[in-house]
Amino acid sequence: MDRRERGERLRELLEARDWGCVAAFPSPSGWVLRRLLGFLQDASPGLRWRAVLGLGRVAAGLSPGDPALAEFIRTLFWSMNDESGNLCRMAPEALGEILRARPDLRPGYAPLLPQFLAEEPFETGALWALCRLAEAGWQANPGLRHLLQASLRHPDPRRRGLARRLERLANPDRVPRPEH
Repeated sequence: MDRRERGERLRELLEARDWGCVAAFPSPSGWVLRRLLGFLQDASPGLRWRAVLGLGRVAAGLSPGDPALAEFIRTLFWSMNDESGNLCRMAPEALGEILRARPDLRPGYAPLLPQFLAEEPFETGALWALCRLAEAGWQANPGLRHLLQASLRHPDPRRRGLARRLERLANPDRVPRPEH
C-alpha cells in the first residue's frame, strides 16, 4: 500500500470509529501521528473530532519514551504559535486527548495548556482539553481560577459551559455559585 492508500485507509477507519484498528495501524508511529495531524485540519468537523479521539488511542498504545510522540506533542504546541505559519485550531483538543491517555506525559506538558485560555483562537479548545485532563484526575494549578474569569463571562455559551465545568472539576468541594 502506498502512502496515499494508507492515508485513505486511516481516514476510513476514523470515519468508521474503528479505534482498535486506528491504534494498531500498520505504519510507523511518526507517520500515523503526522497523518492524524493532517486530519485535525480537515474541512469536516466530524473527521477533525475523530482525529482528536484517534490521537488519544494511538498515544495510549505507544511505548513510553517513544520519540515520535514527544516530537509530535512539541509540534502541536508549535502549531499554536503565530510564528509557525500554520495554526492548528484543534491542537489543544488533541493535546488534551493525548495527555488524558498518557498520564506519564502530563507533568511535562499539561501545565503548558492553561496559558492558551487567554490565547485566541484556542480558548475553547484549551477549556475542553483541561476538562478532559481534570476528568482523568489531573490537578491543575490553583491559579487556574484566575484564568477562567474571562471564559466564565464570555458571550459564547459553549465556552461559558466548559469554563463552569472546568471550575467544578477543579474544585469539587466548592459550593457552586448560582447562575445569573
